[in-house]
Amino acid sequence: MIKDPQVLKQIFPQVLEENKKFRKYLRNFSSAQIDPQVQRIYAEVSADIDCTQCGNCCKKLEPGLTHDEARELAACKGMKHEDFLAAHVLQENDELAYLKAKPCFFLSQNKCSIYLQRPASCADYPHLNKANFKYNRNVWINAEICPIVYNVLERLKIELVF
Repeated sequence: MIKDPQVLKQIFPQVLEENKKFRKYLRNFSSAQIDPQVQRIYAEVSADIDCTQCGNCCKKLEPGLTHDEARELAACKGMKHEDFLAAHVLQENDELAYLKAKPCFFLSQNKCSIYLQRPASCADYPHLNKANFKYNRNVWINAEICPIVYNVLERLKIELVF
């Protein structure tokens, strides 16, 4: 099992093409078949990996935010909402925004300093708990960043006899 994000970074290019083929292979299975299997593997893998030993998601990604979340993060930083938006948020459209901080400035010693107030996209990471796993684009992006996602995919390949 790969737990170190530096090791993952080194080996991931070797499985990139394989993952593209595996994504197509998953078309042979229904979501009803795959999703429970992914959930089981995810629970097993995440029990063996301590996210606070990695923190790669908080170092590499810019989480999506709602306006309410941005307002709460501004309060956590002790800033006015407008100032926080101008300095730290990339606004895509009226409903979609991203925290533009890599690594996240709320990350301290691989732990979220605002864990209870973190945005939903952070709380939901690595997005393996969503229905229709095989259609979730985030999974394929996160496989390069998150040891949990990488290991779930590798175990799923074995179990589906890929």
